Amino acid sequence: MIIGFDLDGTLLNTEKWVINALKESFKKNKKKVPKKREIAKYLGETTINIIKKSSYQNLTKKEIKNIKKDYHKAREKTIKSIKAFSGTKKILRKLRKNYYLVIISNTKKKEIIKRLKITKIDKKLFRLIIGPNKKTKAKPFPDEIYKEEKILGEKIKFLVGDTFTDISAAKKAKVKSVILLNKSQRQKQQNLKKADFIINNIKQLPKIIKDG
Repeated sequence: MIIGFDLDGTLLNTEKWVINALKESFKKNKKKVPKKREIAKYLGETTINIIKKSSYQNLTKKEIKNIKKDYHKAREKTIKSIKAFSGTKKILRKLRKNYYLVIISNTKKKEIIKRLKITKIDKKLFRLIIGPNKKTKAKPFPDEIYKEEKILGEKIKFLVGDTFTDISAAKKAKVKSVILLNKSQRQKQQNLKKADFIINNIKQLPKIIKDG
């Protein structure tokens, strides 16, 4: 059986890191800084979508490009502050004994590996790591799921995530969705109840996998 995992907000506590970097980039570009709750609504989407949707003003393509550029610079300065959620490493090791684990993220593969290294999660726990590229659209499109299934020659059974973006991608690919409500997860996001399973702690995941 194959279990897919989102990265940010699911395995890694990156919310504060992302929000602070984005607020800093708006400020640097002399644009009205979005409130934390506005940015949080769109976590899980692509960087450009987060910038567009959380902004209080209409931004030009050039302005969005500059904000995105400064956002990545701001994140890089503080990347060592990100941590894995409590219990995550232990559960991943436990699941790896009986299942194939893969990462399905809207973060590029190079960045995924970098974050795993910083948070001391062994990348060898994952049979495959996939991020968006020119040929695969990011979630909520199911492209990354289809790509992993094609490479592995087997259907993914579960996708574990933290936003409706994960639920949407899973439903389109006919994969069971599991929403993990970590402490920093934005429970105010709409439609999370549409997930097949909702858990409050990653320690509950093995039972869901076994029974589901």
